[in-house]
Amino acid sequence: MTKETEYRANAANSIELANRASSMSDKSRLLELAEKWLDLADRTHRLSHHFEPSRWQHPLLRSKLGDEKHPDAE
Repeated sequence: MTKETEYRANAANSIELANRASSMSDKSRLLELAEKWLDLADRTHRLSHHFEPSRWQHPLLRSKLGDEKHPDAE
């Protein structure tokens, strides 16, 4: 399980708990927590996709491999 997936699962759990909470203050806190988990998941997603291609396109790799694309590239 990736960190991004783990963070999204934590957000889902927080939302489920918020749905079951009896007080509005508890619901509010749990929904804020879910939002923070989703923000973290989004940030993790952006960072992982931001750095992945740049490593593969490093000049030393390109000089050894030519213009081939990364085998895992979409």
